[in-house]
Amino acid sequence: MYLRHVFLNLRSIAFPRIQNVNKSFYRPLSSHKHKNEFEVSTVKKSPDKGDDDDDADLKSVIETKAARKEREKAEWDRLSIVEKFVKKFFPSQINSIAILIVAGIGYVICEQIKNDYEIKYTFRNGSCPNFKFKEEQLLERKSLLDTLTSIVTPVADKLVSSYYIVLGEHGVGKSTLIRQAARNVGQGVIYVDVPSNVDKFGFAFARAIRFNFKEHIRLSTWIESKMFGSPPDDGKEASWERVILTFEKYAIDFKKRYGSVPILIFDNCDSLANKDPKMLEILQDTAKTAIDDSTWVTVFVTSVGNAPEQMEGRSSITRASSFIEISDLSKDETMTYLLEKRNLSQEMANNLYGLFGGRIKSLQNAASKLESGVPFTSIRKSILQDTARRIEKIRCRGTTQEQTFLFNVLCGLLYRPELTVDELIEMEEDVSIRQNVLDELRNETLLIRSVSTGSYIYHSQVIKVCVEEYYKTKCLSCNALKV
Repeated sequence: MYLRHVFLNLRSIAFPRIQNVNKSFYRPLSSHKHKNEFEVSTVKKSPDKGDDDDDADLKSVIETKAARKEREKAEWDRLSIVEKFVKKFFPSQINSIAILIVAGIGYVICEQIKNDYEIKYTFRNGSCPNFKFKEEQLLERKSLLDTLTSIVTPVADKLVSSYYIVLGEHGVGKSTLIRQAARNVGQGVIYVDVPSNVDKFGFAFARAIRFNFKEHIRLSTWIESKMFGSPPDDGKEASWERVILTFEKYAIDFKKRYGSVPILIFDNCDSLANKDPKMLEILQDTAKTAIDDSTWVTVFVTSVGNAPEQMEGRSSITRASSFIEISDLSKDETMTYLLEKRNLSQEMANNLYGLFGGRIKSLQNAASKLESGVPFTSIRKSILQDTARRIEKIRCRGTTQEQTFLFNVLCGLLYRPELTVDELIEMEEDVSIRQNVLDELRNETLLIRSVSTGSYIYHSQVIKVCVEEYYKTKCLSCNALKV
């Protein structure tokens, strides 16, 4: 309520009324009349009334000095001690400005202290979101989990030697494993989930460390926002570069406090590679600099594709450890998950493994559909038709020669675990045709290129099943590729 009085007084300064101007002008002129016994205030009559109504329209209020002093004394007695002090030593307008400045300083200091506390709390306890499914359905993959736990555990700065790149295909469980490892370690681990809309990356990064973009607010900006309604932070400076600088500051503080460097995890980096490659380059260079300065260790988590290939081609890759690949579940792990975690029958578990292999995300979705009453035949038919639709899309856009190469590649992988570059050249010597078809297959998530060997393999078990059922007879040279 008192701040409202302050703001109203400030508004009256900026936009004065005529009555206030007259009052301020005539107040010093009337001060010398203190010897007079009476004060008379007059209200002028309206010009549209006649002279006969002078007595009715001319109203005089006569107040003796004694009566005025009694009224002022009664008003003074009703004031609090603080209000008496302020009214006695500060004029009303100066008081409003002083109170606003004090309130603004207090607000800015509180915001800065709160922001500092929350960021330090996040570093002290770690930052990692919950799993996107029930924890009782979580399958323990001990060997992979131990490996990831070892790289996300804060270490002494003398042991810092490289940053890490964790990769694997969509749906193999990369995010689940890295979250599990981060939650197990806790202290000093900051997890950032890169959004699909990379323009929101700065906000996602800030949310991970509980950083408030109001930390830079100035007192003048705050006063302006209260007087004229403009926001103290319009978002123009809400950039991820500011968060990086803040992270570096508190990473150094964490190292001094606990004697180890924090871990910074960027998950879903393929979004950056596809939509903002420059940002990924800067993050990779920053990761290298952080290793050189022993400030923090960065872990990039990405899918196989553009991101690792882009990062692999830059000089800062020299400070990265070898790629850590996350693969599909083994058959034993798949059966353990389906039988023990999802309570499916042995026959249904075998059917799902035959269709999806060890792709954990596909197994989770299929098991959930089965629990909701969808029959397995419908699930199988739907997934195979969707795969065939993507193959037909490539076929419709290609020439006869490109279609021949397309089916040779798809059917050739039925008999070999992978196709090397030499084998692909043997199938099609025209480099433009070969590259165009391979790019189409990768864009439609039908094939992937192995980072370790450079060979091409099926994206998933579903692709292989679809080719066997729908396109095996269309391959003109598949018999020549049998081993």
